Amino acid sequence: MKNKILIIDDDEDIADNIQALLSFEGFEVIKSFHVDEGIKKIEDEKPDLVLLDIMFPEGKTLGFEAAIEIKKVRPKLPIFAFSAINRDYAFDFQKEDAHVEEFIVKPIDSKNLVNLINKYLK
Repeated sequence: MKNKILIIDDDEDIADNIQALLSFEGFEVIKSFHVDEGIKKIEDEKPDLVLLDIMFPEGKTLGFEAAIEIKKVRPKLPIFAFSAINRDYAFDFQKEDAHVEEFIVKPIDSKNLVNLINKYLK
């Protein structure tokens, strides 16, 4: 059975590119372009790992809030936050700040992403 990964990102191009990469690597990938819908998919689809953007049009730190909500529902579900926030703004967010297992700065290094996912799912 393939491991299932949920991508929650409002940027459809980024989500599509990550989906293509991870599908090629043998993962089942589902996507959501809205946080509320993504949290519902966690309950319905039971993913093995979540890739969660931080900045959404509804709020610059909505992803941080979503990570907290996701952990309430599935405390052991690995969440990887990814964002350009550390690159574009004078912040220095770390994974501990976001209640996630990994914090990945965009643009995403595809080889590093696959290696990190495999580390958590194997």
